[in-house]
Amino acid sequence: MVKAILFDLGSTVWDDYPAELYQWSVLARLLSNFGIQVTHEEIIAKAYEIIPTYSPSLTRAIAWQYVNGDREAYFALIAELVKELKSKLSDPVEFKRLNPLFPGIPELLAELARDYPLAVVSQHYAEVERWMEDHEIGDYFKHVTVSGKEKLYKPDPRLFERCCQALDVAPQDVMMVGDRLDNDIWPANRLKMTTVRVLADPYRCQQPRYHTDMPDYTIEYTTDLPEVLRTQQRT
Repeated sequence: MVKAILFDLGSTVWDDYPAELYQWSVLARLLSNFGIQVTHEEIIAKAYEIIPTYSPSLTRAIAWQYVNGDREAYFALIAELVKELKSKLSDPVEFKRLNPLFPGIPELLAELARDYPLAVVSQHYAEVERWMEDHEIGDYFKHVTVSGKEKLYKPDPRLFERCCQALDVAPQDVMMVGDRLDNDIWPANRLKMTTVRVLADPYRCQQPRYHTDMPDYTIEYTTDLPEVLRTQQRT
């Protein structure tokens, strides 16, 4: 029986694909400062080449490949990229434009919060709690476990364990909802959580490597979750 529900945020609660596309346009511009000429379209194509490799950070993997393993260039590039992205996303209007809530999410969270403790396990910067407030959804969640604070990064299962500890629930009594097989489903499966994959861009094309990547349920939209919960309760 599920006693708590954990959510990823990007591509699960809000649509961060517009933000990804913006991020890759910035990356293309910054690469030109290092003498590397690449178009936005080429970076998008590179992203879809990398997704099957299960790289935890897609944008960092793209950057690494384009600098051809030059560590100095890579770290300088990432520092500039993070600085520019944080500046852009500090504006609530811009954040919501690039990361719009999926339709029906506030209503879904309000419904679920009446019956379950809800929490977030996110790979984001520490600013993610402010972004949740920008979307007016922060009050639905009992706890937020974020890589930027914990200094643990998906797919490290310890990030998920810390969230369970904060909620005082055993992992096997928890449902994890996310879009990535590598960063969401695999670590949650290791902890014997009930796992739900949301099919969203760009990771809907991701394929399981083997059985431990397989979710218990797959849904097209996060708002399909109540039906999953009803099905789970009947089994």
